[in-house]
Amino acid sequence: MTQLVGRRDLLAGVGVTLIVGALGGCDRAALRPTSADRLVLPQLRAHIDRISAVTVCTRPFRAEGPRLDVERVAEKTTVHNDGHGGSGWSLSWGSGSIARGHALATGERDIAVIGCGALGLTSGVLLQHASARVTIYAKELPPMVRSSLATGVWSPDSWICLAKYATPDFKRTWESMARLSYRTYQSLVGLADDPVEYLDVYSVDAEDGGEWLRSSRRAAAVRAAGRRAA
Repeated sequence: MTQLVGRRDLLAGVGVTLIVGALGGCDRAALRPTSADRLVLPQLRAHIDRISAVTVCTRPFRAEGPRLDVERVAEKTTVHNDGHGGSGWSLSWGSGSIARGHALATGERDIAVIGCGALGLTSGVLLQHASARVTIYAKELPPMVRSSLATGVWSPDSWICLAKYATPDFKRTWESMARLSYRTYQSLVGLADDPVEYLDVYSVDAEDGGEWLRSSRRAAAVRAAGRRAA
């Protein structure tokens, strides 16, 4: 609640409604706040004993990018679909489609999915759509999985791989996953309970020594997954 009130005070203090309404037709220099307009915020009372909950998660980042290969382990065929860094929600439907293709190519129709985060659930749903019989094995269930603590916004290039591994083949695969996922999320906009929605995002930007508020619209891959878990 403190953080929410702080943002409201900040937006009210710099006259965000007027600024956003005028962004399209005014010169940027006119939008830069003067020293009199700047809001002086009180010092944060940050201390370790004031932490009431931890609502962040580690990112399963791989320097080479997501692992989507197939390997034989003992008597089982293992299809990998992991290591998406901060792009799990964003790429899940496209990545799950690749995993589904690999799994169905084995001829099996009884398939186990390990984990029930964003990637596990979407892979399972896509396999069910293909008439496969799916069993999910998971140590933890939502909202205790890492995906429930993620931001859940459309960010398909968030910590996806190191630049030196972004080969032409990787870029083509990434673009295919991103496009397919985006189309899927677009089909969910406007449904009951808003599983996917567009969010207004405001950020302070600096250029030529000045600062002003910049607004943008971003599609949320899942509606406030982190807020619901918190």
